[in-house]
Amino acid sequence: MPDFPDLTGKTILQVAPELSAGGVERTVLEVTEAIVKAGGRALLASRGGRQEAAFEALGGELFRMDAKSKNPITLKLNEGTLKRLIAREGVDLVHARSRAPAWSAYWAAKAMDVPFVTTYHGAYSGKTKLKKRYNSVMAKGDLVIANSQWIAAHVQTEHGVPFERVVTIPRGVDLEAFDPAAVPLARVKAVREALGLADDPRQILLLPGRLTEWKGQLIAIEALAMLAPDERDKLVLVLAGD
Repeated sequence: MPDFPDLTGKTILQVAPELSAGGVERTVLEVTEAIVKAGGRALLASRGGRQEAAFEALGGELFRMDAKSKNPITLKLNEGTLKRLIAREGVDLVHARSRAPAWSAYWAAKAMDVPFVTTYHGAYSGKTKLKKRYNSVMAKGDLVIANSQWIAAHVQTEHGVPFERVVTIPRGVDLEAFDPAAVPLARVKAVREALGLADDPRQILLLPGRLTEWKGQLIAIEALAMLAPDERDKLVLVLAGD
């Protein structure tokens, strides 16, 4: 990995709905860690959630705001909150990660004349003009970060964003955090016991992820059903997620 840029004296404000479970939240934590290691201040405007302790342990500073609401009145109120935050904390750049709070962040950043960046985390659904308009805020960043080449092409096609304004940063994984050697056997045993599988001789297939149509849980169940009964009897599928 290349050296971090020098962010000494710089304050970066991320805006995200909450800090619970999901790719947005995971990336908030990773970017927070990177900002702090580069010498900057990492702020977050969010409703908060169960990953607050992890966020603060990385050096992040949480400013509570109802960033999950889609209510137009709340969006305008959040704009005012963000403008005051930008002025009070000397924010140098605003980074929005979800559509509803992105509108508030976009208006606030433009009003305060600070750079505005978005991360386009997925192909948002929307066929009506109103929904496409709602989605379009994620393409209004001075730079738009796409988490894959496919998403980058989607942003350019769907919103007409010039190629030079789209930066592709593929999602990664912390190999140290996911190193099997870093997981004590006692922890594995505790999880198996919590699942009621402490003495189960079957192979455990674990699919962690939020329960939604596009995370693959239904496909996993269908795949299990396609196996021969004697094969299936040797396996147990665990779906773990919100």
